Amino acid sequence: MQMKRKILIVPDKFKGSASAAQVADAIEKAFRSRAVFGRDTAKLIIEKLPLADGGDGSMDVLKRALGGKVTTVMVPTCDALRRPVEAPMLLFDDAAFIEMASVCGLAMLSREERNPELTTTFGLGLMLAAAADKGVRRIIMGIGGSATNDGGAGIPEACPPERLAGIDILVACDVDNPLLGPNGATMVYGPQKGADEEMLGRLEERMARYAAEMGLDTVFPGGGAAGGVGAMMHSVYGAELTPGWKLFGEMVGLEDRIREADLVVTAEGRLDGQSLCGKLIDGVASLCRKHRKVLKVVCGRNQLPLKEWKKAGINDVIALNEIEPDLRKSRAHSQELLSAEGVVIAGCDEAGRGCLAGPVFAAAVILPEGFYDERLNDSKQMTEADRNALREIIEREAVAWKVVAVPAEEIDRINILNASITGMHRALDGLEVSPQMIMVDGNRFMGYRRPDGTRVPHHCVVHGDACVAAIAAASVLAKTHRDEYMRNLAKEYPQYGWDRNMAYPTAEHREAIRRYGITPHHRRSYTLLPPEEKLLF
Repeated sequence: MQMKRKILIVPDKFKGSASAAQVADAIEKAFRSRAVFGRDTAKLIIEKLPLADGGDGSMDVLKRALGGKVTTVMVPTCDALRRPVEAPMLLFDDAAFIEMASVCGLAMLSREERNPELTTTFGLGLMLAAAADKGVRRIIMGIGGSATNDGGAGIPEACPPERLAGIDILVACDVDNPLLGPNGATMVYGPQKGADEEMLGRLEERMARYAAEMGLDTVFPGGGAAGGVGAMMHSVYGAELTPGWKLFGEMVGLEDRIREADLVVTAEGRLDGQSLCGKLIDGVASLCRKHRKVLKVVCGRNQLPLKEWKKAGINDVIALNEIEPDLRKSRAHSQELLSAEGVVIAGCDEAGRGCLAGPVFAAAVILPEGFYDERLNDSKQMTEADRNALREIIEREAVAWKVVAVPAEEIDRINILNASITGMHRALDGLEVSPQMIMVDGNRFMGYRRPDGTRVPHHCVVHGDACVAAIAAASVLAKTHRDEYMRNLAKEYPQYGWDRNMAYPTAEHREAIRRYGITPHHRRSYTLLPPEEKLLF
C-alpha cells in the first residue's frame, strides 16, 4: 500500500530570473506532472516555504511570513550613487525591517554604473535614521545584494551611532567572510561590484585605513558582508549578526517543517563555495543532517565539486544548465525549466537482478508530460493484473520506450550491477527520441552518452520506482517483459517453477536445483545453494 509522502520545497530566489515564490511554484509543478501520484494531493503532500538569507527578496519573504501584522512605509532616501529614491521599510510590533538591496543594492545599478570606489552606504544610514524616528525598539537589517565596498562609511555620516542608542539591531547576512584579506569583502565580492584587479588593491588599502580609524573588527566572521557593513554595524553600533536563513527560518518554523518532511528540496541560482558558507542552502543542509532527511538541490548552475556537496549532506544536485547550456536562455526560461515543462526525461529501471536464473531485463521509458494513472507505482507493489494493464497503456501512450534483456552468461562475465547498467544503456540507445535527462532507480549508474558521443545528465533516485513516474513505468515494463519471458522458459524447464517464482531464490527453486541440477540459464556467479551444499559445475 502506498504511504503518503510529504515534500518540503524551501527555495531562495534565482537572482534576476525568478523570485523564491516563483521557484517554489515551478518545482511543485514539476512534481505534480512527473511524480508517481503527482495529482493525488492526499498521497503526495507538497509544502512550499520560499525563504531568503538577507539579500534581495528578503522583504517579500518577511511580508509573507508576517501576513497582516506588517505595515509597509516608503522612506525618502538615496541609492548607492546618492540619487534620490524611495525605499520600503516594514514595521511590525516594535520593530522595523530594512532591506539593503532595495536602498543601495547592486541590482539598482546598470553594469556601467558599478564602481565600488564611488558607491556609498549613505542611503542605508538614512533608512536607519528614519527607523529611529518611528520610535522602534528593534531594527532588523538584511544586508545581502549590496553595491558598496566602503566599510559602511556612509552609515555614521547619515545616522550617528548615538541616534540609535537604546535600539537593538539585528543584522541578517548570508556570508561569514571577514573584513580584510584574501577571503575578505573586497577580494571576494569586489569584482562582482565592478572592481578590476587594479581597483581591488586600492579598495583593500582604503578599507584597511578606514578600519583602523573607526576601530572596526577586521577578523569578525560576517564583518565582510555588504562591503564591510557587517563590521561597521557590529563594531560601532553593537549589532548582532545572524545568518539570514536562520532568522527567517525561525520566523516560519523551518526546523519543525523539515523534521516533518520525507524529502526536502532547496534551490538557488548558483551553487558554489559560498553556498555552504552561511547561505540558505548551508542552513537547510545543516537541519537536514540533524534530522536525517533526504535533501535535493535545484540550481541554475552547479560549480561545486561532487565531494563537497556530498560532504554537506546533499543527496543530489539538479542544475538547469545540464538541460539548457546557454546561460542566457537558461535564465530567460528558468521557470519553465524548473517546472520540467518541455524537458524530455527518460526513466530507467531493471527487473530480475536478484534472480538465480534467466536474463536481467532493463527498460527505458519517456512518458508524455502529465501522464497519470493512479495504479502506477513500483511494479513490485502492484497486482499482476494492474501491471499487465499498465504495460499496454505505457507502450501505447509513451513518447518512446525500449526493453532489453542481458543474458545469464553476460551477467556471469561482467557481474549483475554492470549487466543492469549495460542493459539500461542499451535500452536508452534504442529509444526513438533522445532524452535530455535520465532518472534511474537506485543509487548506482554509469554516465550515458548518446551514439554521437554527447553526454546526457543522469540522476539516481533511491526507491525511484515509487517516486518518479517515468522510472515506475520502466519498472512495469521491465518486470512484465521478464515475467513473460520466464513463463515461456518454464515450458522448457517446468521442474523449476519459473512460471511461479520467476527464478527468484525461493525454497521451491532451490529444492529443484538440489534435485535436478542447473540449466544453461542459471547464473553460475551466484550462490545457487547454501555454501554447505556445493554444486559441481
